[in-house]
Amino acid sequence: MHYQRYTPPPELRQYVRYFWSFESRHSAAKKLCIRSFADQYPRLIFQDLNGFDPICNATGSTMPICYLSGLDTRPTEAWMGGCFSHVGVSFYPHALSAFFNIDAHELTNEMPDIRWVCRTEIGEKLTQATTLRERVQLVSTFLYQKLQATKKHDPLVNHLMQTHEVQQSAHVSDLVRKYKVSERQLERKFNVAVGVSPKKLLRIARFEQSLQRLTEAGYRQLTTIAHELHYTDQSHFIKDFKNFSSMLPYEFVRNKSFGSESSSFIYATQ
Repeated sequence: MHYQRYTPPPELRQYVRYFWSFESRHSAAKKLCIRSFADQYPRLIFQDLNGFDPICNATGSTMPICYLSGLDTRPTEAWMGGCFSHVGVSFYPHALSAFFNIDAHELTNEMPDIRWVCRTEIGEKLTQATTLRERVQLVSTFLYQKLQATKKHDPLVNHLMQTHEVQQSAHVSDLVRKYKVSERQLERKFNVAVGVSPKKLLRIARFEQSLQRLTEAGYRQLTTIAHELHYTDQSHFIKDFKNFSSMLPYEFVRNKSFGSESSSFIYATQ
């Protein structure tokens, strides 16, 4: 199993965190479960189906060759075999609106075929490409062209995303005072550009930080982690964690995955 990240060109870095490829050429007797938690970073995913196992959603339907995954506020599961080849993009929270000229809330918790969002042959072009790097370059060119064609940019949201002020704030009210905007105005801006309110984005970002800290520190540091991330108390932390992952913190630490991308983890079925 091989996972690799690729740095985006300067003209895309305001909206693209990184490109990635994830590949395994070892067939597994057991199915693999992709357990995706709430995630503030949308994705574009291409799956090579030429001799590789497809990703299937919770209902058993095969996912499109090339699809978008909007910002997630809830956990989901998908399935595939052990032989796969994927190329993808990890976006910043405000990217889908900027690239595809769409209100981001329309894609929250959705995973549509990219052709539902825009007229494009990018899936066919990626299928014809012969190397992972060639596919990354094709996606990069596609996104640059989309960015040039759209004008859906909100200066305040862009600034807050670039400085990570929302994710690092203890309270949204701090931003309201600093930028002299009403909480309702800020919420409307975020629903269009990001897909969720600033408060929900802050909660998801805090949850994602807890994943990293649990991985490093373990379950015994639960009280410390809850305090450092500004949860009211440990029980509040556990409740949020369960809502965003469908797991308790103890279960997350105990069930070690053997592959991951952002807030998605791959587990072998029992």
